Amino acid sequence: MTESIAALRPDSSLADARPWALSWRVCICLLLIVHVSVWTWVGVVGRSNLDMPGDMVEAYGWGQSFEWGYFKHPPLSAWIVGAWFSIVPEGHLGYAVLAALNAAVGLAGIAVLARRLLPPDWALLCVAAAALTPGITTLAMRFNANAVLVSTWPWAIAMFVRMMQDGRRRDAVMCGVACALAMLGKYYSGVLLASLLICGLMLPAWRQRFATLTPWLAIATMLVCLAPHANWLLAQTDGPIQYAQAAAHEGHAAATMRALHFGLAQWLFPLLAFGLLALAVDRDRRGAAVLAALTCLVRPRREAVWFLAVMPIVATMAATMITGARTASVWGLPIAAGVSVLALSRARGTGARIDLQRAAHGLIGAWLLVVVLAPMLWLYSARLGSAGASEPREELAAEIDKRWQQQFGGRLPWVTGTRVLAESVAFYASSHPRYWSFWNTALETPWADSARVFTDGGVVICADTDTLCADHAAEWSPHWQNITVAKHRQGFDFSPRHYLMFVLPPKAPILLANH
Repeated sequence: MTESIAALRPDSSLADARPWALSWRVCICLLLIVHVSVWTWVGVVGRSNLDMPGDMVEAYGWGQSFEWGYFKHPPLSAWIVGAWFSIVPEGHLGYAVLAALNAAVGLAGIAVLARRLLPPDWALLCVAAAALTPGITTLAMRFNANAVLVSTWPWAIAMFVRMMQDGRRRDAVMCGVACALAMLGKYYSGVLLASLLICGLMLPAWRQRFATLTPWLAIATMLVCLAPHANWLLAQTDGPIQYAQAAAHEGHAAATMRALHFGLAQWLFPLLAFGLLALAVDRDRRGAAVLAALTCLVRPRREAVWFLAVMPIVATMAATMITGARTASVWGLPIAAGVSVLALSRARGTGARIDLQRAAHGLIGAWLLVVVLAPMLWLYSARLGSAGASEPREELAAEIDKRWQQQFGGRLPWVTGTRVLAESVAFYASSHPRYWSFWNTALETPWADSARVFTDGGVVICADTDTLCADHAAEWSPHWQNITVAKHRQGFDFSPRHYLMFVLPPKAPILLANH
């Protein structure tokens, strides 16, 4: 059995040479460092606010209290954000570094995976190509429950491949932990688990592993890691499962179109990666190599790399059509990495040779273009007056903080209201008040005690167009104020925005609010 499993590995004669292995690792480390630097720059200069839908500040609001789960999603993204900002100052720079590091962790996992399936030069090109996919770059900078999968899926797949190839127990434990983290990121990772199982059963050499204890150790490890969250989840009567069920009823026809769009997006996401491949491949085999890469998804072969790349796409499309789930293309952010490995494997199969120097020049050129374009794109959005550039969320938080301190002294303890505004105040305000939901406290923020909120005091902030918020806030407090603030940045004086702030005066000494 050992020989049959080992036969699935790529030709590694070159990889075993010590100087090559060292230089390969050095190149990967340099790539990751530059990747984090470039995309941190983008995250800082390319936006005036965090993401407009509010996923990033939502994760921050949840992360103020470490729970085994939250009402919409499992806890990993909130845990990461909460832990990160317990040691890093809140701000665009801190969040940009976190998002870029998350993508870099995923690239490191892709490096481990690619090295298991490709020789070192092709593996290095694979990581460079993956570094150009949207799931690792632009879309990953919006750190949320989708983006966190970018760092967990590649490691889960890499550890699964190592476990199946070598049968080592430590790889099984690491595979179990990585799979558990993927599930704690988003339940959508169930398609990854199904894909790994199918891959293991479809390959005869790997199927033999199930007669040993190794894969069962991985499963046991995963279940142990997931047990606390599963216990929490089963106790919920209106939690993530119900949230997902409520989002899964949009009609069969619409579901079919979403499934098709999802499949198309997974082919489009790696197009820049294919461009880097075309640049690196020698001219005489370039056409054949690029064609093999472009058609890799629709040319099935009984090989591990094809199953690992394609099965998550097929499983997602099937689940979408069966359940009517509101599948979005961005769910597939981590899938593009596996497709890159498959594409490079197929290109190599054409007998093509690659020039890593040309690939390095192409990647550096792409990075330089990103560095130059990021501030230009912000200027373009600013001239259009887009909400992402002009909405004064940071200025609103500063104004609320200032008014509270002037009126009551000390830090602002609690904030609620229009969700994205209240969570933005929690993030941006210098006092970093705790967010609580006055819409459904027991469901959305069960760690917040309404009696404690009334004792400590706080504010309800509503957009001036959010009449539902204002009506609900009036039931909590008769004390309200108008707030008008505007964003001023890089010579742009954006139009002022108007908000309503309802005040809950503290009923205890301010020292209690500071506790």
